[in-house]
Amino acid sequence: MRILAICGSPRKGNSYSVLNYIKENYPAIDFKLLMLNEVNLNSCKGCYTCVLLGEEKCPLKDDRDMIVQEMIDVDGIVSASPTYATQVPGILKNFIDRISYFGHRPRFFDKFSMSIATGAGYGIDEPNKYMNKMFSGFGFSVVPSLELQVLPKKIMSEKRKEDNQKKIIKAFDVFIDRIKKKKRDKPSREMVIVFNIFKTVSKLCKDVYKADYEYYKDKTDYYYDTKISFYQKLVAKSVVNTVMKG
Repeated sequence: MRILAICGSPRKGNSYSVLNYIKENYPAIDFKLLMLNEVNLNSCKGCYTCVLLGEEKCPLKDDRDMIVQEMIDVDGIVSASPTYATQVPGILKNFIDRISYFGHRPRFFDKFSMSIATGAGYGIDEPNKYMNKMFSGFGFSVVPSLELQVLPKKIMSEKRKEDNQKKIIKAFDVFIDRIKKKKRDKPSREMVIVFNIFKTVSKLCKDVYKADYEYYKDKTDYYYDTKISFYQKLVAKSVVNTVMKG
């Protein structure tokens, strides 16, 4: 089993320590820890080229494609983030911005994702909400996330540390079990609606959304072959009609 752990912290602090703890306790797993602050990843220009024309047309030439290939080659990813002003740090936000074309053209439906947030108090749930929303949109089956209350080392009790370690092991065991069972998320109503909106827009605006058009043109009811209920199709059609009229 291969896991890619992406640390979204600008330093080797609590989030890094959590990922390193997992790595040390699961020696049988091919566990790669990637620090975003140690790779060459330029700031997104917001030019929309990756969405309209294709990710290969991005004007920024750096390590983005290397990271994406790592994501493709593994069974699952673990993304860890500290809580900065109730959100993910800029370095992690920029990484997600750089691969946000996957929101238009998801490709990770055979992969699993787990999010971990560390923080000292208020807002610790927000980074996980954001990461889960984005990685779900990229196609990942999202496993329940983990939130860890952490304090500076000088005031962090041994009991709090031990409790966190137990939570880490328990949560990661659930993640590994999902991967082993290949228990993929079923298409949600939201994802079916998103699929139909993007497919419709890409067809109507194929000269603008060229990459999306090539991605969706041969797809029928969903991103991959699966059964979509009549009710889901009906709701999606209704929403698409409303959006197009607006």
